[in-house]
Amino acid sequence: MNLFTQQTVILWLRVAVTLSNTEPTAELVKLSTVDSLIVPCHQSVTLQCRISTFEEGLSIYHLAWVLQDGKYLCDVNATGVMRTHPGNTPSAMECSYTPQTQLSLTLLQVQPLEQGKYLCKLRSNHGVKETTTTVKLQECYREAQPSISDEGPTCTFTEVYPDGEVHWFQGPNNVTGDPKIKTKQVKDGKFLTITSSLNRKTVSGEGAYNCSLWIPSTGAYLTSSLVPEHGEARVEGPNANGAGAIGSVWKTFLVLLSTLFLV
Repeated sequence: MNLFTQQTVILWLRVAVTLSNTEPTAELVKLSTVDSLIVPCHQSVTLQCRISTFEEGLSIYHLAWVLQDGKYLCDVNATGVMRTHPGNTPSAMECSYTPQTQLSLTLLQVQPLEQGKYLCKLRSNHGVKETTTTVKLQECYREAQPSISDEGPTCTFTEVYPDGEVHWFQGPNNVTGDPKIKTKQVKDGKFLTITSSLNRKTVSGEGAYNCSLWIPSTGAYLTSSLVPEHGEARVEGPNANGAGAIGSVWKTFLVLLSTLFLV
C-alpha cells in the first residue's frame, strides 16, 4: 500500500469515528405535559406529567412536580412512595401517581399567587428529564355590589383579578371624571376588592347610573352593573365567578365603551 493510499484510509477512518461520536443517542424516556393552561378564578386545575419509555426496564429514582423557586409539591421516590407538600401553595392541592405512567398535581381554587411555571422532573436509569407547564389566571371578579344613596351611587367589585378601574356613566354621559372616592384592598392570594363612589347627588329624571369594571391590561370591560334610581340594582355581565358570556346587548355596549375610552 503506497503512502497516498495509507493517508486516504486514515482520513476516512477519522471521518467515520467523528460521525459516530456526533450521532445523537436514542431517546429512552420522555416526559409530556401541556405547555400552558389558562384557569378561571376559583376553579381547580390538574397538571399531568406523563412518562413514555422506549425501552424496557425503566427504573425511576425520583419523580416530582416542583415550583419554579425549587419548592416541591409532590414527589415519588425509588420505592414508588409518593409524598405531598401542601404547605408550599396558597390553596389546597392533591396529587396522584400511576406507577411508571403519570404523576398528577391538582390545584384547588387557583389564586393569583399560584400563577407561574410548574416543573415536572425525572431521574431514572434511562436518563434525566424535565418539562414545564405555565399556569395563568383568567380575568375575573366574584361579585358586583351596586348601591345608591342621596350622596350618590357606589359600586363595589369583590375578588377582582387583575387590577381594574371603575368607569361611571349616567345615561349616555360619561361621568367618570366627576369627583369620586375610590378604594382598593388586597386580599390574601392577591385578589382585589375595588370600591368607587361618585360624589354626585341623585336627581330624579337624570337617568340611572352604570358602573363598568375596566381591566387596563386587557383593554376591555369585564362587567357592567346598573344602579337604578329606584329598586334593586341589576348586574349585567358574567356570573358571580367572572366566567361566562356577557349578554349580547350589554356586550355590544361594553365594546362601544371600550372603543370610546381608547379614542
